[in-house]
Amino acid sequence: MRLLLILFTLVFTCNISIAQEYTADLNYVPNGEFNESIVKNDTSDLGEVFQKIVIDGFDSRFPFYLIQPQNNPKNRFVILLHGSGGTKESWIRASGSLTTKYVKLKDSLLSLGFAVIIPEYKYYGERSYEIDFAKTGVFWRTKDYRRSLNMFTTTVRDIRIIMDYLESKSEQTPIIFHAIGYSRGGKIAILLNSADNRLKSVVACVPYFMGGRFIRKSSADPELKSNLLSVHDLFRFGKLQKSPICILVGNTDENYTIQEVEDFYNQLTLEGNSLKIYDAGHYLPESFIADAINFIE
Repeated sequence: MRLLLILFTLVFTCNISIAQEYTADLNYVPNGEFNESIVKNDTSDLGEVFQKIVIDGFDSRFPFYLIQPQNNPKNRFVILLHGSGGTKESWIRASGSLTTKYVKLKDSLLSLGFAVIIPEYKYYGERSYEIDFAKTGVFWRTKDYRRSLNMFTTTVRDIRIIMDYLESKSEQTPIIFHAIGYSRGGKIAILLNSADNRLKSVVACVPYFMGGRFIRKSSADPELKSNLLSVHDLFRFGKLQKSPICILVGNTDENYTIQEVEDFYNQLTLEGNSLKIYDAGHYLPESFIADAINFIE
């Protein structure tokens, strides 16, 4: 019995150490100082309050949108995370088929009484000044892998700081947070759910499960490659998910194989997870909107 207890303790301690190692780059030290600036504060005819807020993030000030319905009795917030070709504006103004679905998802959530949080990622949109207004795709063409790593880690930390900020402002506790991410945003949602236990549920749409496979073939030096795998190899984070997760994918998406999706899903240890595979590629049919909302509800 004593031997079994020792073995259990060793395994438990080892798992904690591995979890801490994998999420180390996603952690931060909360300080409670946000230096907020509300640069936009409008109310629509429907009573929705639209705010653009700027606060101190992990390593720079950054903006995000907070849109609240007229009535949010359950204090529910959904963090909306766009794909690699978008910005926070993608959830506000439709400019194509995918952003049309983004806007419809956002509007549906508001109509159901959810507030939405739309962060600006590191190096995206209004934060692209930090890379001289280049596009983030240049990181891979120029082999600037460190900035690619920093984009993910800082963005996750900044989202966690937004959650701190909203908790500090709330007169009603607790706040209930959910996250819905698409493509790159799905990947960020998975990383966030491995590092922060405040999410009640997560929906990850078409995340890049092939990231680890791609990094291993890259020309990055071994130490940097190891650091990159700490955020790009999503298989490391399956067992670390802190809240139930819904995976929505297409069966012809070139960014992963269905086997990779199922391998990740089979690692999940919590109850209440969901996997749906559509007859689609990277652009899911509009029905994914109802599936995402049904899961978080």
